[in-house]
Order: sequence, then C-alpha cells, then structure tokens
Amino acid sequence: MLTLADQLLTLLIVVGLPLRAWFGMRALKAAPPDILPGLRRGLWLRAIASQWSLVSLVLAVWLLEHRSLVTLGLSLRPTGGLVGVLVGLAAIVSIVLRQRGAVDTDESIRQRIRARLAPVERLMPRSRAELPLFAVLATTAGLCEELLFRGYLLWVAGHLLPFPVAPAAQALVFGVCHAYQGWRGIVLTTFAGAFLTAVVLVTGSLWPAMLVHALMDLHAGDLARRVFPPDVEPQPGATGTA
Repeated sequence: MLTLADQLLTLLIVVGLPLRAWFGMRALKAAPPDILPGLRRGLWLRAIASQWSLVSLVLAVWLLEHRSLVTLGLSLRPTGGLVGVLVGLAAIVSIVLRQRGAVDTDESIRQRIRARLAPVERLMPRSRAELPLFAVLATTAGLCEELLFRGYLLWVAGHLLPFPVAPAAQALVFGVCHAYQGWRGIVLTTFAGAFLTAVVLVTGSLWPAMLVHALMDLHAGDLARRVFPPDVEPQPGATGTA
C-alpha cells in the first residue's frame, strides 16, 4: 500500500531530480570558460548530496513502514541469472580495456565519442585531477539512481500498473528525468533504464545493476577526459584586460 510519504517521495524523485539537473545544465551551458570548472565541480557535489539525501529519505520511510529490504532489491543470492550477468559484464569490460588504446590514436573514434557525449560535454571531467570527484559522482549515480528507480520507483509502479507495463513505465520515467540531455539523451537513457531493469529482474537484486551503472558512468567520464580539450583554468592575478 502506498502511503502519503510514498507519494511525496515519488514526486521528489520524478520532479525534483530532473528539475535540479535541468537548471544545473542550463547554468553550465551559459557559463563562461573561466568559471566553468568550478561551476561543474559544484554541480557534481550538489548532485551527490541530493541523491544521497533522497536515498536516506526512501530508506527511512521504508524501514519505518517495516518493509523488507529484500523487497527493495537489496539482497544478493547466487542464481543462474546473476552468474550470467557477471560473466557478460566481465566479457564487456575485457573488450573495452583492449580497445582503450585506440581512443588515443584513432581520430575517427575520438570524433564519434565527442559526438555521442556532446549533449553532456560541459558536465564531464576534463582532466585527470577531476577524475576522483567524478568517480564519487559516478558511484553515487550507480548506487542511488538504481535504488531510487529500479528499486523504489519500480516498487511504486508495481502498485499502480500491471507487469510488464510497470517496468516499462519506470524506464521511461528514468529517461525523461534525463531531459537535460535533449531528445537523443532521453531515448538513450530510456533504453539504458530498460536494460538495467532487465538486469534487476534477471538477477533479483539491485547490486549487479548498481555495478553496471557505475562502471558505465565511470567509462563515459574517462572517455570525455581523453577526447575533449582541457578547460581553460583561470589564472591567479589575471585582470582580463589588454
């Protein structure tokens, strides 16, 4: 049964998160180059704080209602589905690692990556120094977004819609929450949400989807750092006049 707290949390997730991301991206797109690095890092920190805050609220309501964490997907049991997902993930990671060298030497590959990441170019890291904070952001997205969407919202949708409409609706909401990336981003993240939902349904757990999600975001950040030019950092004492 959905309580008033569940309704409010659902509203925060499906409205609050996308609005924060939308206005954050607007600020990034309008920012002059000299303040972009600091603005981007600040946006990362706010995203980390907001996602963990929402997760804390969801878990608090969940436990106060005496609901099982297994129902939320926070369990991990050895199953054939889990083994299959982990084997497939290991194979993909192996292929990606073997192809990493081509990113630095093949300009056609670099152009394709730049085109693919263009909608989020200003959001992505531009230097090795930014990677540790971005790794925290990517890990946060993997853990928090999976719990919020594939865990909590999928549970909420299951109370309102029949299967398989509920998983499909949740994946669509996940895509719409990435509207700041444009229509192409909505489509791609909807498919990504559907894939991660399938991982959860096959394995019966959020943990494999969390791992996959975090690795996907980390990989994208590392690619961006390697294919986009570095930021122009503000110089101390610069006046900006000729």
